[in-house]
Amino acid sequence: MSILFLMSMFFLSFVPLWVCIVCIDTKSLIEGTNYPYTEWIALGVITFVLFSSVVVTIKTLRKPTTQNTEEYMVVAAEKDTVSTTTYLLSNALPLFAFDFTQWFDMVQFMIVFGFLAVLCLLHYRCDSNVCLELVGYRLYKCSLHNESGDKKGITILIRRKQLNVNDEVVIRRLNDELYIGR
Repeated sequence: MSILFLMSMFFLSFVPLWVCIVCIDTKSLIEGTNYPYTEWIALGVITFVLFSSVVVTIKTLRKPTTQNTEEYMVVAAEKDTVSTTTYLLSNALPLFAFDFTQWFDMVQFMIVFGFLAVLCLLHYRCDSNVCLELVGYRLYKCSLHNESGDKKGITILIRRKQLNVNDEVVIRRLNDELYIGR
């Protein structure tokens, strides 16, 4: 899986935080501030990285599925409804700890955010994403079977389709535990 895709998914998983920061910085600019540089830099960086992340994610998810795909029969499937909510609740915490209109607080936030990014990239955590959920993608914990073998305990990210037992699914591997399904 591309490191760029992982970074994009990580950034997109924080969209509620970015929306709040944009609102805070916009309010600060409207009310007037002596040093608006922090707000303008934050707005520019968030806009650029958000746009880039959306483009990378769309390109990766829409990649042709004829390459490196396998067809499986679903033995068991359970919709994952907990990870995104848990991830969202943990993302709200930085809003209470940092003042995004102050330069030094932004530096502190970037240090904490950098450590989170490294941890998520090291552990390939890209399976909790509000943006993907909003456009119809769902996560399923699955056990699959085909003639060449079984796959147990994998996560499939699939768009607008419910996975049931005995369904056939074509999957493309993103990493050891995460697959895109059709």
